[in-house]
Amino acid sequence: MKHALTVLSLAAVLAAGCGGHAAAPTSALPAPGQAGGNTMDVGITEDGFDSATSTIAVGVRLTGENPFVDSRYGQVLGYFKGKTSTPSQVISVPTGSNIRFFNVDGALPHTMSFLGNATRHSAPWPSQFTGSGTASPAGTAIGTTNWSTGTLTPGSRSAKYTTGLPGFYMMGCAFHYVLHGMRTVVIVK
Repeated sequence: MKHALTVLSLAAVLAAGCGGHAAAPTSALPAPGQAGGNTMDVGITEDGFDSATSTIAVGVRLTGENPFVDSRYGQVLGYFKGKTSTPSQVISVPTGSNIRFFNVDGALPHTMSFLGNATRHSAPWPSQFTGSGTASPAGTAIGTTNWSTGTLTPGSRSAKYTTGLPGFYMMGCAFHYVLHGMRTVVIVK
């Protein structure tokens, strides 16, 4: 009888999760680079879109990342679309979208800061960090002069910003631009 009750209880639990609407299983432990109890990953797809908030997610990470040499913009490092660390990349996003930045680095603080305009085919990277490290107000377009996420501590996320008008925007980290070349181009189209 005891065995039958256990089987019935297990069947009831499994049935409750069926029907195509069950949430994906979650771990009780935070993923590397996340603070305990942080719900940063809820609803974010592999391509970096959070359907619950209609927001594009961009990951920021230096630890363990390798630079990528883009044929147009040269070396980029530490930024990628989505929140699962992938090779660093030039990031392409739609005009007028909401966008939020996530520090998925387990050890280092970072910023994403506007450095100037690139072109369709090149980026005149400044030799020194020319951006701001002060957080811009939520809703500011990322191509605005002096725009920045401000300091993103490990496991944290930025305010929600907008991609703004079409353009080619050079971005970099106030902490790691000069020493490590932590930078990318965001193409808004």
